[in-house]
Amino acid sequence: MDCSDDEQVLSPAVVQPVRRGRSSNLEIPVFLLFYAWNVSTPVLTDQIIYQACTVSLAANVSDCAKLGHEHESPAVLDLEARVQPYTADILMVEALSDSILPAALNLFIGPWSDRYGRKPVLLLTFSGFAVSLAMITAFCGWSRWYPLDPWIYTFAFIPSALSGSVCTLMSTVYCYIADVTSERERGAKMALLDTSLYGGMLAGSLSSSYILRKTNATTVFAIAAGAVFLAVLHVALRVRESVHIRRHRVGVGCCTKLRHLFRLDMVVDTVRTCFQWRPHYDRAIILLGVVALGGNIFALEDTHTVFFLFLRKHFNWSVRKYTFYSATETVCMILGALLGTYGLRKVLGLTEAAIAAVGFFCCFLNAIAIAEAIQSWQLYLALFLFMLKGVADPMTRAFISNSTPPEDNGKIFAFTSSFEALMPLGAAPLYTYLYKNTLSWYPGAFSWISAGVFAMCYCLAITVCILRSMSGDSL
Repeated sequence: MDCSDDEQVLSPAVVQPVRRGRSSNLEIPVFLLFYAWNVSTPVLTDQIIYQACTVSLAANVSDCAKLGHEHESPAVLDLEARVQPYTADILMVEALSDSILPAALNLFIGPWSDRYGRKPVLLLTFSGFAVSLAMITAFCGWSRWYPLDPWIYTFAFIPSALSGSVCTLMSTVYCYIADVTSERERGAKMALLDTSLYGGMLAGSLSSSYILRKTNATTVFAIAAGAVFLAVLHVALRVRESVHIRRHRVGVGCCTKLRHLFRLDMVVDTVRTCFQWRPHYDRAIILLGVVALGGNIFALEDTHTVFFLFLRKHFNWSVRKYTFYSATETVCMILGALLGTYGLRKVLGLTEAAIAAVGFFCCFLNAIAIAEAIQSWQLYLALFLFMLKGVADPMTRAFISNSTPPEDNGKIFAFTSSFEALMPLGAAPLYTYLYKNTLSWYPGAFSWISAGVFAMCYCLAITVCILRSMSGDSL
C-alpha cells in the first residue's frame, strides 16, 4: 500500500470502544496459548539439558538419558551439576528476552492499539508465539538426526519477544475486555479470562509428561505449536475489533500505522496519561492498582526461582509430587476465582477493590503457611483454606479499568504490563540470595518476603476501598 496518507494523523479523540455484548471470544485462544506454554516448558528444559549434556559436554548418550530421573546415582548427580550451568544461562536469556524487550515494546504497542485497534496486536502476539514454537519443533526434530548446540534454541525466543510476548498479549486482552464489557460485569469477565488461563495451565501440566512418555519431545512441541496456530485462526475468524476508528479523510494506510508505532511521544503520552489528575481519586486508584499488580508479580517470582528447591530440601519432594501440587494449586485458583467473583460480588455485593483485598490477604496467609510448614499436608490445607487468592489479580485489573476512560485503556494497561514485566529482574536475585543464605537453618525464610509484599498489596487495596467510599463510588 502506498504512503500517500502519511499526513492523515488519527487523533485519540476519535477512538470510541464499541460494546459487542457479553462475550469477548478470547477465552479459547488464551486457554490454547497457556496450554501450549505449560505442555512445552518442562519438556523444553529437559531437552536443553539433554543437548547440553550430549553436545556441550560431549558426555555419553546413555548417561545423559538418565538425567531427570528419581534415585539418581552419584555419577549422574555430578553430571547434572555440570550440565545445569549451561541450561541456566540459556533459560536466563529467555527470561531476559521475555521481560526487558517486551516491557519496552509494550509502551509503544499499547497506545498504538488505542488508535488502530486491538485485533492487529492480538494477531501479532499470538503469531509470535506460534512461530517460536514452530522453530523449537524444527530444532528439536533436527537434533534427532544431527547434534545441535542447545544455544540454538535462543533463536526461537526471538519471534515471541519481538511480538511483545505475554506482557503485550495480556495487556491487550485486558484492554479488549474493558472495551466490550460494562463496568458492572468487567470483574466477572476478567475472572473468567483468568479461569481460562489457569485451565490451560492445568491441562498443559497434566498432559505434558503423559504425551512425552507416549511419544517424544518433538511431538510435544508440535502439539504446542498446533494449539497456538489454532488460537491465531480463532482470533482471525471469531474475534471482532473492539475499537471503532473514524478516519479524518479517506483512510489510514499501513505505512502510517507502522510509522506511528515507534513514536517516542506516544510513550511520553502513555506515562503522562497514567499520572495525570483525574476526578474522584481515580489517579490514585490507578497508581495504587498498578503498584499492587507489580507487587503480586514480584512475590510470585519465588515460584520460578527457589520454591521447588525448597520443597526438595524441606520435604524431599520429587518432580512428580511437585507437578501434582502445582495442578492442585491451579484447580484451587480456578475455584477461588469463580467463588470469589460470583459469591463475593454477586451475592454479597462487595466492590472489586474489596474482593481484591480479600484475595491479597489470602495470598499473605498462604505465604506464611509455606514459610512455617512442617508437614507437606499443611501446604495442601493452605491451598484450600486460602483459595480466594485467585481473585486478587482480576479484581485489581477490574477496578483499574473502571477508573480509566475507554480511550486510555491501552495506555494504562501497557504501562501496567511493562511495570509487571520488570519485577522479576529484582525479585529473582533477591529470592535466590536469601534462600542460599538461610538454607541450612530456615529454608522457608524466603516466603516471608512474599508475605511482606502481599501485606503491602492488601493495604493498597484497602486504601482503594477507602478512596472509593470517600468519592461516593460504589463500583
